[in-house]
Amino acid sequence: MNLLSPSVYLVGLVVGSGLVAIAEAVAAWHGVELSSLAVTVWPFLFCVLLVLWVIEDSRKHPEIYKPFEFDYLVLLWVIPYLPWYLWRTRRMHSVLILAGLLVLFWLDTLVRYAVLVMR
Repeated sequence: MNLLSPSVYLVGLVVGSGLVAIAEAVAAWHGVELSSLAVTVWPFLFCVLLVLWVIEDSRKHPEIYKPFEFDYLVLLWVIPYLPWYLWRTRRMHSVLILAGLLVLFWLDTLVRYAVLVMR
């Protein structure tokens, strides 16, 4: 597997979201608030990994116009650019991919509420 492969960044998103969700679940089960550095920094790291995935994935799609400052522009405008990029590259599958990314981003919160409801 190529180190700069887009799949590496997707694996990082899934593994990181899973680890933070597990930490939140354990903390919610014991009735404490989790305030570790990993949980605090994870939303920022998620966005960085997402930007890196878009940049690497766009290299495989010649139909996407990439100006000289493409990497910087994606970093600044990843939230509005992501749905457009997914639609241009994946059409109907983009809705599922975007929904999956949103679930991954909010996974720790969803797991915490699920544990609190079950408890």
